[in-house]
Amino acid sequence: MKLTSLQKMIIVGALIVVAAALVVAFVIMPMFTTLADLQTQRTAAEARTTAATDVLNTLRAAKGRAAVTEAELLQIGTQMPDSPQLPSLIIELQDIANASGVKVTSMAPGQPTPAGGGQYTEISMSTQVTAEWDDLLDYLKRLDHSTRLLRVSNLTVNPPASAATTSTAASTALQVTMTMKAYVIGTNGVVSSAATQTAGTP
Repeated sequence: MKLTSLQKMIIVGALIVVAAALVVAFVIMPMFTTLADLQTQRTAAEARTTAATDVLNTLRAAKGRAAVTEAELLQIGTQMPDSPQLPSLIIELQDIANASGVKVTSMAPGQPTPAGGGQYTEISMSTQVTAEWDDLLDYLKRLDHSTRLLRVSNLTVNPPASAATTSTAASTALQVTMTMKAYVIGTNGVVSSAATQTAGTP
């Protein structure tokens, strides 16, 4: 049977439609599925990257806090050691006096006394110095910034001593007696015999 031109065009058109449908079904649709899978994988990868970044930032922040905490603990350990360390304390107090121009005439630590329910120990330091007024103020300021935690609990300032003779100019140095307290963590306040000696002049 001979086909007419119109029939041929219809058949060709039908074949094109079928071919297009086959291309869509077996080529284009799988590509859409693949693209959707890739998009899902990309979204999951971005989520994992974000989570990893958050964890990294958290670790960095924790490391920074740990460094600050370690520095604070080191400072506290220096201010309040776990043993009296009286020789080094007396040396530091003498250095502070020398730096401020104060003359130490005597310095003697007392027996450690547990305080704060046994959480720390107080060690009283009975100290006598002679100093000009300005030097005394500088001395007290330096004590406040010492490496060991110190608290002046008693301070008595006496007027200058009279001149020994009329030919000698009267001294303007004040006679100062004070009690300061140093602190030790816990109850490990054992005073060594070497540390109980009276500090001499520089």
